[in-house]
Amino acid sequence: MPLKAITDKAVAQIFEAAPSLPDEARGQIARIVEQAVLDSAVSMSQRCVHIVGTHLEHEEDKAHQLAEKLQREQMVLTTNLMAMR
Repeated sequence: MPLKAITDKAVAQIFEAAPSLPDEARGQIARIVEQAVLDSAVSMSQRCVHIVGTHLEHEEDKAHQLAEKLQREQMVLTTNLMAMR
């Protein structure tokens, strides 16, 4: 699901739960939700890198290659999410 759709859904749910929020707050809330989703994706990617490194300690070269690939994928994901704003 694209970042915009996730953000829009979360913002709509926030406004349903707190209908007294002013409409002017919608943009600020959307940016907060976008950043939270992005931070979550980056955090998960970093955990994956750590897990791969831990499980492949005995095969350092393979672990290093997988960690590099995951880091590249993280960079692509971050770039794509930022572009969806």
